[in-house]
Amino acid sequence: MPLAERTESVACGDGRWSIPVAEPAATVVIARPAEVGFEVLLMQRSATMAFAPRMAVFPGGRVDPKDHEFPDPFLACAIREVGEEVDLELSGLIALDHWITPEVEPMRYDVHFYLAIVEQHIEGNLVTTEADTLLWLTPAQAHTRSIDGSLSMLRPTQIALAELNLSKDVDQLRQFAIERDISPRLPRPVLETSGEIRWDLVNAYTGEVLAVNVGRAKQETTGSNE
Repeated sequence: MPLAERTESVACGDGRWSIPVAEPAATVVIARPAEVGFEVLLMQRSATMAFAPRMAVFPGGRVDPKDHEFPDPFLACAIREVGEEVDLELSGLIALDHWITPEVEPMRYDVHFYLAIVEQHIEGNLVTTEADTLLWLTPAQAHTRSIDGSLSMLRPTQIALAELNLSKDVDQLRQFAIERDISPRLPRPVLETSGEIRWDLVNAYTGEVLAVNVGRAKQETTGSNE
C-alpha cells in the first residue's frame, strides 16, 4: 500500500492499514572526549539487513526474553546489545530519549535511547554481522554527512545528532541527559491538500504535537522519511 494511502488509513482509522505492534528495543549513544568537543560511535548497517540497510545507527537492538529477567528490560537490552555489537562493557547509562517508529511503517520499534560516556582511548570492535563499519564522528560531522548524503540515517538519528551538537563537551552532554524531560516521540505523516506528505512529531502517548514539518516524504516511497 502506498504511503499516502497508509497515511489516510491511519488518520481516519478505517482499518485498511493494520498498524503493526512496535517491538521494544534499546539503543545507546556512546560518547567519548575529543580534542575539540566529543565524538559519538555510529555503525553503518549491512546492505543485507531488512531494517535500515546501509544506514548509520547507534548500537542497539530488540529486547530479548532474557532481558526481562532484569528490573529494567530496556536498560538490560542496551548493555547487552553494545557488548554483542561493538564489544564494550558499559555501566552508568543515563536515559536520553524515546522514539517510536511511525504507525505507517511495516516494521516498528519502541526504542529507548541511553547515553554512555567512555574514556577518550576507547575504540570498540565490530563483532556483529549486522554492520560493516564503525565510525567515531563529532555530532556536527555526522549530521553534515547525513545532510550531504554521504551517510544515510533515519530521522531520529539525525535529530538526535543535532540535539547532541548543542553540548560543547561530555560534561555538558551528561548534564543535558540528566536534566532532560523525555517524551515518547512518534513521527506521524500528514497528507496535505497539495498531495505532499509532511512529517510531524507527536507525543506517542498523548497525541500532543511536539514539532511540525520535521521532514517531507515522496508519495512513491515505501514509508521511509527523508
